Amino acid sequence: MMKPARAWATLVVLMPLMPLMALAQDVPTAPPTPTPLSAADTAAALSRAERLGKAIFLQDRATERATDAIRAKYRAFGKDTRVRGWITEEHDGQYRVSYIDATPAVLYRIEMAADGTPAGEVQVLSEPAPLSAYETAAATARSLAMTAQVAPCAKTYNSVALPEVDGRWAVYLLPATTLPNVVPLGGSHRLDIADGRITASRGFTRTCIQLGRTPSKRGVTVVGMMVTHLLDPTPTEVHVYWSLWARTPMYVATTNGQLWEIREGRIHKRDDVAQAPESGS
Repeated sequence: MMKPARAWATLVVLMPLMPLMALAQDVPTAPPTPTPLSAADTAAALSRAERLGKAIFLQDRATERATDAIRAKYRAFGKDTRVRGWITEEHDGQYRVSYIDATPAVLYRIEMAADGTPAGEVQVLSEPAPLSAYETAAATARSLAMTAQVAPCAKTYNSVALPEVDGRWAVYLLPATTLPNVVPLGGSHRLDIADGRITASRGFTRTCIQLGRTPSKRGVTVVGMMVTHLLDPTPTEVHVYWSLWARTPMYVATTNGQLWEIREGRIHKRDDVAQAPESGS
């Protein structure tokens, strides 16, 4: 497993006469400049980023909280070597989290509300149950995504599988961390799955950049994280996800000289402050 590379960003703070800016990062070569978007395409890209970023976050939170709920009630769950993964399915405004074995078959289930709280009791199945059609497709997509050769930035990864149209799936691989003040943006990937194979993939950064959400000790007020982004003309769903995950606004500077603010899952253009970044993620 590759050791995470170091890259830097900065917290945005409120201080007199201090502009919103990111620390320049040392990167090997300049990436191609993203193709400018029309106003309509920009609006569509922002809407897509918000929709997918929120979907990734809600599913990821439901899974995390479900695991906590099961561990709290059944101590044996943490030692159950049969558990190999999970499938999370959105339905009727809730999330059904199913923990599966290598078959794959379901061992445990729990319903989670959209706010991340349990919506029912933990189901411990006396006999492993077959997967539903949705669960089978999600498990297959996740298994395929895990075979992808991507540049890792963490020892372990979380995954989120989202269904798309015509039986296609998007699987997001997200670096895991146990450090409460570290936001591991770098190393996030998307794999597109269709017809039993990986049809496309992308990384959202070129370095293993990590953002911080620890307030400064100098008495200033932290208002958000900031990063430069060189791969797209607008923020992506991964920026939205990590902002929601960190419960902290994120400012994204793109190569067109535009600064974007992500707050509570919504992306806003900051016309009052804009600067062209020299390098970044």
